[in-house]
Amino acid sequence: MGAGDIWRRVSIFCGSLLGGVIAFGNWRLRYERVNDTVHGSAQFASDKRVRQTLRRDRGLIVGRENRRGGGLLRHDAPGHLLTIAPTRSGKGVGAIIPNLLACDRSVFCLDPKGENTGVTYDRRRQFGPVHVLDPFGVTGMPQARYNPMDVLDPDNPDLAEDAAVLADALVYDPPAHLGEAHWNEEAKALIAGLMLHVACSRPKPERTLATVRDLLSGSPDEFDATLAEMQKSTSAGGLVRRAANRHLSKSDREAAGVLSSAQRHTHFLDSARLNAAMAGSDFRFSDLKTSWCTVFLVLPPDRIDTYARWLRLLVAQGLRELARTPAEEGPPVLFLLDEFATLGRLEPIERAFGLMAGYGVQLWPILQDMHQLWGAYGERAGTFLSNASLLQVFNVADYDTAEWISKSLGATTVAYETSGTSVSRAPNQFFSTHGSSTSTHLARRELMTPDEVMRLHPSLEILLRPGEAPVVAQKVRYYADPEFQGLFTVATPQTRAMRIAARAADAPQLSEPEPSPTAPGLAASARPPDAPPPS
Repeated sequence: MGAGDIWRRVSIFCGSLLGGVIAFGNWRLRYERVNDTVHGSAQFASDKRVRQTLRRDRGLIVGRENRRGGGLLRHDAPGHLLTIAPTRSGKGVGAIIPNLLACDRSVFCLDPKGENTGVTYDRRRQFGPVHVLDPFGVTGMPQARYNPMDVLDPDNPDLAEDAAVLADALVYDPPAHLGEAHWNEEAKALIAGLMLHVACSRPKPERTLATVRDLLSGSPDEFDATLAEMQKSTSAGGLVRRAANRHLSKSDREAAGVLSSAQRHTHFLDSARLNAAMAGSDFRFSDLKTSWCTVFLVLPPDRIDTYARWLRLLVAQGLRELARTPAEEGPPVLFLLDEFATLGRLEPIERAFGLMAGYGVQLWPILQDMHQLWGAYGERAGTFLSNASLLQVFNVADYDTAEWISKSLGATTVAYETSGTSVSRAPNQFFSTHGSSTSTHLARRELMTPDEVMRLHPSLEILLRPGEAPVVAQKVRYYADPEFQGLFTVATPQTRAMRIAARAADAPQLSEPEPSPTAPGLAASARPPDAPPPS
């Protein structure tokens, strides 16, 4: 046997051995492609798991099964919820209005545009009293009043804290205005002191924020007289006197700056419409726990920036009063906070998101993107994200939000194959030897890339829950879904005009017939084909 024959046989043997190794390797990788999670184990929830955890008879409506004829998905956990979706993407259509139509519990709804109020007002009356705080008459509904100063009871040991909460809601600047921090803190102290003074010394009809504004806006001599009167006061355990002394101890320049800041933050109280809405109280927020009722807060979009402090004031007061009211048996009070970013940073909400689930209150803030949450709360935004029992996301339009969602979804392990071909020919041989190999590799891949999150079909949404696989669900459309037919009222400019005219004539019954609790669709109608749904 020549040297060439020996070399050829060795080559064949080695090639066979290598082929066996490659075949074994491929078998092993193909097997592990199913079970190996070395690069991540994220996956979407199966249809079976979705039915087990979200197909409930009760709870908040968060979507629909992603299949033809799929049923409504309901979240019945006691924790808070969070929705992120851009403007005009169906937040009202798919989240707010369906729950206002279906929730058999008390609801506090921040509704800046008034659209949700118009569609669901008649339906909510079937569950209990409805109070619409609408100072500028956007909805045309009968207007309710609420005086935040009514909470200041001179005999209450929490009087000072209650005044501080109100002052904190009134005095607010965006995070960019850090240079105003000193003036704002001193303005809070001055305003809180004046609130205590008014609550302890004025007759009931004058215990309003309008009176506080009058005292702040008087002439220099009048303001000095107010401080002198406060210095003589023994009310509230001496708190009124101490507030006056604190201001009078400042230099003239600093005192003038503090007064100017207090005047700036209460400028919105010059509105006659707003003062009329706060001249008295037709209800207490504690009513939401003791019976089923609904409270709507409405502001025209073009006035939100000017009067956002009014919204902050009532949301903060509502949370504080409910926290003090013992929880009744049954579902918690739902706080639907549309256009959540208009409130700015509000300490009671931040605290409530970590605590209030145990106090019979369930918060549901609704944001346009993550920037709104980061802008208002900065590093504290994590409080909302970590304490949300469900995060609902759809129609994401900015990359930063999409990237955050992509990271939250996690990564999975995927397999891919590579193949190669080799050609070899021994010396002095005419024929060549061809070989091919295929290799399977494991790699990491995001369950959804940011681009895929942004390209998710407009009819779909993503639901994220702690301890559960993410869900891709269909968005609800109350005006088209059979479960809501006959429950809602079509809000048109004509119906709003009729309500306003009837109210002006002091005849609300002409446009507000008392619905029958046994006939859910009595005051409702179907959506006409040419009527665009509200957001």
